[in-house]
Amino acid sequence: MAELTQKERLQPSLLDRLTDNHPDKKNESRDQRVLSIQKLRKSVLRDLEWLLNTVNLTATQNLDDYPNVARSVLNYGVPDFAGHTASSVDVPALERLLRQAIIDFEPRLLKNSVRVKLLVAESRMSHNAMTFDIEGELWAEPVPLHMYMKTEIDLEIGSVTVSDYSDRGRG
Repeated sequence: MAELTQKERLQPSLLDRLTDNHPDKKNESRDQRVLSIQKLRKSVLRDLEWLLNTVNLTATQNLDDYPNVARSVLNYGVPDFAGHTASSVDVPALERLLRQAIIDFEPRLLKNSVRVKLLVAESRMSHNAMTFDIEGELWAEPVPLHMYMKTEIDLEIGSVTVSDYSDRGRG
């Protein structure tokens, strides 16, 4: 069997593979079955934004007695951010919580490489918003790809925006 090219090794996520965007077509094109590096990055950004904008079960249920449920798909998402102020947030706990959610529900990022850090800059922070850097190595062949994302949490409405800054660097 011939060696797969890098592009052939990058497959869409299971959700993307199960979603039929063209139900009238019986066969999918090669472009629908494999991803370019850019499409993979966009897919991860989209899925991280979905993850961080989903309120999980711990928002309404105490799962301390059910650690397996806490890390299962039943608890997909993060606690509700709406209605908090930046001064009332336990920043180290929030950084750990965001990192754990990414590790639990985004397997394309290598878990030992995921870093979440609050950006403390007056121009980026207000009483109702916080900005975080999220970094990680995206699984790819032949070598992992570094992803660097700016994540803005609007604490007033609980909305999260994830932007790719991999090509722009920090700052």
